[in-house]
Amino acid sequence: MRRPFFAKAGEPRGWLLLGIGAALCLGVAGLAVSRGPHPGAGAPVPQSLALSAKGMTFNGANPTLQVRPGVPVELIIRNEEPAGILHDLVVPGLGVRSHILRPGESVRLRFTPAREGEYGYACTLHPRLMDGRLVVRR
Repeated sequence: MRRPFFAKAGEPRGWLLLGIGAALCLGVAGLAVSRGPHPGAGAPVPQSLALSAKGMTFNGANPTLQVRPGVPVELIIRNEEPAGILHDLVVPGLGVRSHILRPGESVRLRFTPAREGEYGYACTLHPRLMDGRLVVRR
């Protein structure tokens, strides 16, 4: 057998050092893999909100909605009006917009607010009756 370049002739220590070095490298590599990012690990849980459009208001009182910055938001809008009354929802400051909802229809909007602030939301078809605030705060 050929001896490792760092071993002196007649010393078995070279093979021992080579084996220890290889074991250390594999151990460090295994640790890096086991501590590496796992799918879904550390991912923020989405903030779930729901607004019901009925009686020309959202949830009966156009509530102030609160969410955290940097955390995904899932906002469900449902049109619960009787036949013929259409609604939508926009949050212009965050670039959020639903399509126009027919009675009984709903939509799930997903977005992640990047920074803190207060943003208005409204139904564009009934803006003075159906408007509220979305507050983004830590």
